[in-house]
Amino acid sequence: MKILVCDDKQDLCDEITSNVREATGEKPAELVGALLTEELTKFFDNVRSCLNIDNLAYCEPLPATPFDGSIVILDNNLTFLKIPGPPLTAESIAGYLRAFTRADYLISLNLNSEVDFDLRYLVGDYSTRADLALNTSHLANRALWTGKPSEAKDGFLPWYWPRLNTVVARRRKQIEFVNTNLTKPVLEILDFKSERIAQLSATAIGALSPNAESEGTTNEDLRPEKINVSDVFLARDRSLPVRSEREMIFKGIKNEFMREVMARTVAADIDFWFRRHIVAPQEPLVDLPHLVSRLPFLLGKNARNADGWNRCLSTREAPFGLDAQLYKQHLAPTLYSHDVWVPDPCFWWHELKKDEKLDELFFSAEEGDWADVVFCEDKSTFVQRKSDHEPTEFPAEFEGSWGQRYVAQVSPYRYAPRSRLAL
Repeated sequence: MKILVCDDKQDLCDEITSNVREATGEKPAELVGALLTEELTKFFDNVRSCLNIDNLAYCEPLPATPFDGSIVILDNNLTFLKIPGPPLTAESIAGYLRAFTRADYLISLNLNSEVDFDLRYLVGDYSTRADLALNTSHLANRALWTGKPSEAKDGFLPWYWPRLNTVVARRRKQIEFVNTNLTKPVLEILDFKSERIAQLSATAIGALSPNAESEGTTNEDLRPEKINVSDVFLARDRSLPVRSEREMIFKGIKNEFMREVMARTVAADIDFWFRRHIVAPQEPLVDLPHLVSRLPFLLGKNARNADGWNRCLSTREAPFGLDAQLYKQHLAPTLYSHDVWVPDPCFWWHELKKDEKLDELFFSAEEGDWADVVFCEDKSTFVQRKSDHEPTEFPAEFEGSWGQRYVAQVSPYRYAPRSRLAL
C-alpha cells in the first residue's frame, strides 16, 4: 500500500507521517513545500493543455505523477505554497487529482478540525471533495486502517470510517466497473430494479442527477431508471466544478483517456452516493448491525449476550454469525451482489420486510430471547443499553424510518452538531 503525504510545511508533514507510521508501521512518501509546488504546477499546466485542445478525442494521457497509485493525504491548508492565485486547499485540488491522475484514494485533513464524529449524516464531513475528510490525529488510530474494534484507539471507531487497507483495491474495481458501463443506466447496473428504486428517497435520486424526477413523472426520459452513468458525470460538480469542462470531456468519450477521466470521477461519486444516501440511512439496503437491531432473532442462540451480537460483525463469510438455516432461507436471496460498492454485507430491507415468516418469528419472541443491547455508531460495537456509560440516542438527518441511532460519546472526541444529542 503506497501512501503519499502532501503539505506546505515540513513540521506539519512530519506530524502526519508520524501518525501514519504509528498506525501502519509504514513510512509514507512525502511531497512538501517547494516540491509539492513544483508537482502541482506541472500537473495543472498539463490539465490546462489537455482541456484547451479543440477536440479532446486527441488528448493523450497526462505524464506520470507522484500521486499515481497512492492513498494521497492532503492537508487542507496549503496557503504557504508559492503558487500564483488564491491560496490553495486540499478541497480545491482534490477533484482534479482524482480525475486526471491515477491517485487511488484522496483524504483531506483538518477540513473541520473541531469535529471528530458526524451526527448529521454519519459519513464524516459530507462537504468534502476528497473521498474522506479526517483530522490528523485519526491517522494514528490503527482501527481506521483495519476496521477492527479491538485495535481502536480509546475505543473510538466510527462505523462510517472505511477500512483504509482495502480502499485502493475497491476503488480500482469501482473504476473498472464504471468504465465498462459508462453509457448504461446507472441504477440498472447497480441492481436497483423498479421496486427497489421506489424505496429510494427523493434526496438519493436527486443526488444522482438533479434532472431526474419522481416515479410519478409522465416524462419517460426523466424517470430515475433512465439516468445514465454519463448523466451522473455531467450533472455532478464534486470533482470538476466547471460544467463546460465536463461537457468537453464527455464529447471526447471515445478517447480512452477521457473515458478513464469520466470513470474515475463517477466511481468516486457513486461510492460517496452509496455511503451518504444508501448505507448511512439503512434504506433500501441494511447492513448487519442494523439488520440484527431490527430482527434480533436472526442471531439464533447468539442473541442472548452482547458477545454473540458483536461476533456477527467480525466475520466476512456467510452466514455472518447468523442462524444458518434462517440465513439460507430468508437472507441469502436478498444479499446485495455488488460488494465493490458496499464493503460489508448488505441486504434489501424492503424484501425482508415483506417476508411473512420473519414477521411471525419476530412477534413470537419472548422476553429474554435476546440481550438488551444497542449498536454504537462511534465504537462499531454493540453495548448494553443500561450500563455504567449508558449509550446516548440521537436522531440523524435522514429521509426515512431509521434515523434513530446511538453513540457512546467516547472521550476526548468531539461530536457535532451537539444539538442533535439533545433532541
